[in-house]
Amino acid sequence: MNTVFMLLAQFEEAIIPLGKVCDDYFGCSLRTAMNKAKAEDLPIPTFKIGSSAKAPYYIHLNDLAEYIDAQRAKAKEEWSRVNT
Repeated sequence: MNTVFMLLAQFEEAIIPLGKVCDDYFGCSLRTAMNKAKAEDLPIPTFKIGSSAKAPYYIHLNDLAEYIDAQRAKAKEEWSRVNT
């Protein structure tokens, strides 16, 4: 199954609130993820839909899918290096 389709089935939207992915995909709390988003320190781009300082951060499903696929490729390469 394609990663984009898997994520679309999971979240049912292309624009995902950061709070829905921070723990499972970045291993951090929402507070930490928000601080990293402000510092542009997450592995994928984040954005706000609105100009308010309190506006929530979002990510795009395609960016998350690309990140997951890149992490998988790195792991597969390392596994191949160790196991061949």
